[in-house]
Amino acid sequence: MSTGKVLLIAALSIAALLPMLLLPQPTVLSGWQGQVALAQRGSGITGEAAAITGEAAPVPPAAGGVALLEAYNQSSALQESAAGGSVRYFQRPVGGGLLAYFVVLLDDRASVRVVNADGATPASDATGDTTWEGGGKHLATVQEMAGAPYAALPDHTLLGATNFGFFGARTSSEGTVVIDGDIKRVNPGRAALCVTADRRAEIGKFSAADLEAKGCEQAAGAGPVFLWRGKIANPDVREETAEFLPFNPLGEDFAQLDWRITAYATDIPKTSVCVGPAEGGRSFLVLATSYGVPGVELARNMLAMGCTDAMGADDDTSTQMVWRGAPVTGRPPREVPDALAVYGRE
Repeated sequence: MSTGKVLLIAALSIAALLPMLLLPQPTVLSGWQGQVALAQRGSGITGEAAAITGEAAPVPPAAGGVALLEAYNQSSALQESAAGGSVRYFQRPVGGGLLAYFVVLLDDRASVRVVNADGATPASDATGDTTWEGGGKHLATVQEMAGAPYAALPDHTLLGATNFGFFGARTSSEGTVVIDGDIKRVNPGRAALCVTADRRAEIGKFSAADLEAKGCEQAAGAGPVFLWRGKIANPDVREETAEFLPFNPLGEDFAQLDWRITAYATDIPKTSVCVGPAEGGRSFLVLATSYGVPGVELARNMLAMGCTDAMGADDDTSTQMVWRGAPVTGRPPREVPDALAVYGRE
């Protein structure tokens, strides 16, 4: 074949391919399917968290973090913003119930601290059971604790507080307690919230060595775990699915597990906390009280907030929350031993 014929065939081939080469080609951002789901979710999360209640697997909250939190907040009713926006109080209807929650962006303006009734010190007796250092009985409402001199911190305003920790017939929390870096009590069989001095937060079961190694500045134990690594605890499932985990995923050693299942599965009032990732390796917290909201729906809402893990803090008649010294609801408060307080600086 002559050189001229070869050049002619090549030219015709290029001409045939040229329209295909000039057409716009799709850009592939990621092979991870969650990228598509995240883009589809956008910021249109409803009061019932409808955007994540379909059959598709939930998007891992770490992909959104604070972005998901802010999208969720857009459809909640802001009650007040404080500490330069690092602490905010919202309310939101969920189904036929109410969700009241504090957003705490852990930074140099916002922090949390464990507060005990009468400023008493929790401890363990010789058998490892809960007690107060020096004996005695110490109970108060969250409103009383939040307004007491022992709860005050220099140069900080106590903005809000919730009850935190199961106690039953006892007068001290059954869970782990760390206050200002001092380990007061350890219960490695129960889930606890650990908040470090470098503004990280984590939920898990911690030994004394764990608390030391992680540098827990504040810790409070309760349970059960509602949300674990982006999946929802569900009493109705027996095996892990794309969305759910069997109830009590950490195997916490509850003496009254049947009651914990009942309180979680029904619309009994609940106090809870969830943790999500923020910029620079920091964390954000959401402290919540729910009235008339089953646990699975509460966990769905916490997942929609961008939280990865969540746990119960108490339930039923103990459930109470105060903002700037005033109760969030008109329900008669019960005296409890412990609270988790939120502080801010302007």
